Amino acid sequence: MQRLTPLALFLLWMTIAVQGFGGTLPFARRELIDRRRLLSEAEFAELLALGQILPGPNVINLAAAMGDRHAGWAGAAASVAGMVVVPMLIAMALATLIGAAATLPEVRSALLGMAAAAAGLLIGTAWRMAKPMRRRAPSLAVAAAIFAAIAVLRLPLALVLLAALPVTIALHGALRRGGLP
Repeated sequence: MQRLTPLALFLLWMTIAVQGFGGTLPFARRELIDRRRLLSEAEFAELLALGQILPGPNVINLAAAMGDRHAGWAGAAASVAGMVVVPMLIAMALATLIGAAATLPEVRSALLGMAAAAAGLLIGTAWRMAKPMRRRAPSLAVAAAIFAAIAVLRLPLALVLLAALPVTIALHGALRRGGLP
């Protein structure tokens, strides 16, 4: 595996953050898997899953975990800084501009269009990330049950996760051993 320095990690994650401003997951996936081949689909999904169970934004947790794998704590810090510094400065500038122009109908329409584009990117990325899972019926069943519990039954996310965690761990163990209990 190619090892990246803290500076290379900072620049990588800064590039991803600036390209995907407001929704970096699709850009991170494309950059890390498709373009630079730094991670496989399975490794990306594994790091993202880790990022989802840790407190904080998923992609920043993903950046920290990847940075740690490459260059220890310095790589993790550089990756997180790359994700945060430039976008924070851009966000501050944009907030100032949008705050001044938010009452204009053209600005409101543009913001609605951006929200629709972001939703499309998120759905497309979720579909691509689910590619390995789509071949496994047990994984699909768990994903469908979690979706139904949250989206249809409107159960609290924390409750669903607490119930789903032991089930998914047991299912994963059974699949790794070569069969379901």
